[in-house]
Amino acid sequence: MNKIAVVFLSLLLLVSILPGAEPAVIVTGPKSPIIIVGNPPDGLSVPPYSEYTVYFMVADDFGVRASEGGIKAYYRINGGDWREAYLKTTAENPVIQSIRARFYGEEQYFYIFYRRFTIPGAEPGSKVEFRIEARDVENHTSYSPVYTYYVVNPSGPRVLIVDPSVEALSFERSLKSVTMQVNFSQAFYHYNLSDFEAVLRPLNRGAGKFIVEHRWEFLAKDYNISVISPDELPEALEKFRPQVIILSNLWVPDWGLSEDEMEALNDYLHSTHAGLIVTAGTLLDTTNPGHIGTPGNVSVATMLRMDPLQLALTARDALNLSDVPLMTMNVNTGYPLTFLRRGPFSDGDLETNVSTVVGWQYLLPNIPFGIARRSLMKFADENGLRLREVGEVVKNLTGADFNFSVSASLTLPGILTGVSVSDDGILLEYNGTVSYVALDRKTLERIRLLHAVRGHYPVMFARTTDYSGAILASDGAYRAVYVSFELEAGGKGEFDVLKKLIDWSMAYTEPEMPEVVILANDIDWGIRGRLLQDQFEAFGLKVKRVTADEFDAYRESKIIVILGGPDAYNGVGAYVRQVLSPDEQSAIRVGQEGMFARADVWKDGQVVIVLAGKDRWETGEKVSAYMGGLDFSYAELLTGFAASMS
Repeated sequence: MNKIAVVFLSLLLLVSILPGAEPAVIVTGPKSPIIIVGNPPDGLSVPPYSEYTVYFMVADDFGVRASEGGIKAYYRINGGDWREAYLKTTAENPVIQSIRARFYGEEQYFYIFYRRFTIPGAEPGSKVEFRIEARDVENHTSYSPVYTYYVVNPSGPRVLIVDPSVEALSFERSLKSVTMQVNFSQAFYHYNLSDFEAVLRPLNRGAGKFIVEHRWEFLAKDYNISVISPDELPEALEKFRPQVIILSNLWVPDWGLSEDEMEALNDYLHSTHAGLIVTAGTLLDTTNPGHIGTPGNVSVATMLRMDPLQLALTARDALNLSDVPLMTMNVNTGYPLTFLRRGPFSDGDLETNVSTVVGWQYLLPNIPFGIARRSLMKFADENGLRLREVGEVVKNLTGADFNFSVSASLTLPGILTGVSVSDDGILLEYNGTVSYVALDRKTLERIRLLHAVRGHYPVMFARTTDYSGAILASDGAYRAVYVSFELEAGGKGEFDVLKKLIDWSMAYTEPEMPEVVILANDIDWGIRGRLLQDQFEAFGLKVKRVTADEFDAYRESKIIVILGGPDAYNGVGAYVRQVLSPDEQSAIRVGQEGMFARADVWKDGQVVIVLAGKDRWETGEKVSAYMGGLDFSYAELLTGFAASMS
């Protein structure tokens, strides 16, 4: 028998053992199978005690021994033993059509198998995982991602969780095989796996080193949870109508929220009074600077009422600190979390081993800030490798070098604590270099107020002994919480904390509109005082005008506005001199500055605003400028601050 005949006979024998799905072609480089699941559960959630049927496809160049166990599916519940599922062939249906619709390009000749299997129902609070493997006739084996869904409580409060790490971790567990399938889909199968590519991109750049499992099953027992990716957020807000939204450690660049998505979230919070909880690396500026944003823009930081963070990013280059991050992740100094008898918490401690993000400490008064800085400098000295690993992964993801060891010593937060808010802008200083940031009036007055009340608002619900980690909360048109820890990576204790925060944030009651006490003599009151009163009242605030003779009865009010400088007539100037330093008084007298905000002047938890000029007419101009910064957003801050101090 000649060589050609031998080859021909061999090919006939090979074809005879393959399933008769479609004609085959001779392939010079055999390919592994690709496995496509067509219907992961929406929101990664399933009702209790409901079976779930998974539809999937396997494609291979030479075929799979389907009748000999070449395709297998497994599932497990709550981390138990893997159980093999019974596979069935499947008829045409919308899921199969959607799977097939992703083929593109010229007609291909390979074998395709459509199968389904059913996972039994489980009780609320269960975590269900499933996976598929396929072995072709050439003994190439492919593995699907290890998919996860949660059995939820449909009668519980609706909690929308933006957490792409669940999907990322499912791919990480089969990373090599899934990456190979994506490569084959491009080179041979011509199957659109762009969604796979998006998940794999950060994983293949090292992000998996800092992605840990989030135990959302601990919430699913009591809440109706839905776990989505960031790009699904606007639609999910409209359809799911959540009572609480959790932005879960969105630190990877591919997980960032767009401007439109943040605008949609901001609008939803204000219109529905839903709660917002943001955790850990969602505020990581090196990978998702848009989450902090620039002054005047809506961002995650502004939704948390942490607007001053935006100043650090704006001034960083001017201060020669372009390689110094504001926020640093993967920090764990080992101190327990202490609860402060505020919000939903009584006293007590929680020993936790989850990491925290630092950089929020600009909110701290000077002494606690110093404690935090010393502890974190020690941590940086002892954990240089740990911080360098963060820098390496961030560089792989962004292409930029950052010095996280310097960042951990709170360089930029320290600059924010010493910021000077002038009549028209912000001054930041570092090592003799000064950066001036001009701001529009509304943004400037918002930051002036927030800078003055730092340490009071947002309110600290809990902190570590060394102030390296904290839970910060604020009230207003909605309730917002920033948790510097990755609580969702913890166990039952951490989730008990998270449940209390969820319940607090959705238990919104409209705060009582505070009273603004305006101290003014008759001259300044007549020039602009009445107009200021009208504007406050237009935004729903109550106003009480008092003279110096009446002021003693009101000096402990939460919100006080004083019109006039240190030399104002009829006793007003004497009170101004109690509020401002001699240098600030001199600045008013020479017309250099005239707009100030101070906290805790006559009582803790109080803010006093001074609007003053070198004469009555200039005082009127300062009042007019201040009025240009008043809007509903500013009134919300005053209301939230007053409510938090109650």
